[in-house]
Amino acid sequence: MSKLDEKIEKRSQRMVKLFNDYKGKEMKDFPAPPFSKWLNYKIIRVKRGEMELEFLVRPEMANPTGLLHGGMQCGLMDDCIGITSTTLGYEGFPISIDFHVDFLGKVKVGENVRVIGKVIREGRNIIHMTAEIFDMNGQLIAAGNSNLLKTNFIPDYVKIADKMSK
Repeated sequence: MSKLDEKIEKRSQRMVKLFNDYKGKEMKDFPAPPFSKWLNYKIIRVKRGEMELEFLVRPEMANPTGLLHGGMQCGLMDDCIGITSTTLGYEGFPISIDFHVDFLGKVKVGENVRVIGKVIREGRNIIHMTAEIFDMNGQLIAAGNSNLLKTNFIPDYVKIADKMSK
């Protein structure tokens, strides 16, 4: 294993530990971007390349019919994909270069949903990931996939995780 691979593996382990330390807690107190804090999900399960989050569907997330808005579904999946990508341990932040969504079901305000993000393939420059939204009965609400480009931008969460390990 190269020095770079060792560094990535150690950062991955630190990120997974950081997220596991926050399991079941609201994200409003987590060192996350404002949108993630606003979503205020709870981490249910995390391992390298896979994460499960739980969200409460609030009125401000609804369309005029009182159902989870399609744009919010995209936001939930994109945020799950983003946070899941951090478990890979790359120093730079991977950014979405495309995103495809299939809307397959519905969920009402006041209900919770689970979003599962998974890494499907890690390439040299591109990471392919999926995310799925389920209601609490296990019914699939939406499915999405995205390709992410590895970048050199170092986000705050990496700096925090790196400091925690020292």
